[in-house]
Amino acid sequence: MTRISVDRVYDTAMQQLGDPCHVSGVAGEKSPDTDEKNPAGMLSGYTIFLDRDGTLNPDPGYIKSPDQFELFPGVAKALASLKRAGARLIVVTNQSGIARGFLSRTELDAIHLKLMRLLEPADASLDAIYFCPHHPDDGCACRKPNRGMIDQAIREWGVDLDRSYLIGDHLRDIELAKRVGVRSILVTTGVVLPQEVEQLKASGSAPDWIASSLVEAADWLLSDVGRRAVERGGRQTTHL
Repeated sequence: MTRISVDRVYDTAMQQLGDPCHVSGVAGEKSPDTDEKNPAGMLSGYTIFLDRDGTLNPDPGYIKSPDQFELFPGVAKALASLKRAGARLIVVTNQSGIARGFLSRTELDAIHLKLMRLLEPADASLDAIYFCPHHPDDGCACRKPNRGMIDQAIREWGVDLDRSYLIGDHLRDIELAKRVGVRSILVTTGVVLPQEVEQLKASGSAPDWIASSLVEAADWLLSDVGRRAVERGGRQTTHL
């Protein structure tokens, strides 16, 4: 598994592209206060794990260059709402195109630089990007639904799984969420088929929510955190 900090993405990609532009919104930067509906600090201490292809951006196959990378409508604004509420945002993505020889790690860095550029105007900075470069046949511990990338994030960021969510477009994302014990949201912007969703429900492994987009996923996540906080407060009052 590999973690690339947003700073390293910038430095490596700049060497490749020779682009003098500056990328802001790197790890550790504070976001401005949000509105009354989602007060600042509401998600303080929460980590949101995000799949990339099919969740943040259309997935045409193996994206090989920044020119092929674009965000779904509303993604930057949705991530900004989570960031303003205090959440840590970490991308966890399988990128077997590297093992297959479709792109290099430097090219992947350039794609992630494009991702950060697209998020920058909305103040929706990512805290980290983890990727698995291995082929599915390699038997690695990090390719989703294996939990290697999540475990690395726990070590490096002190992630509290009780205050974490995973948003993805694939059944393996939901399986990963179940393995590590975090709440999950399946977005239907990617490859999942309706019959697969029904199979998940029948097996008892359904996600906590199914959303039509990342925008809807972010809205539900914020409401879910608020609802659960009220429920916890009610239980504490009952026990007094």
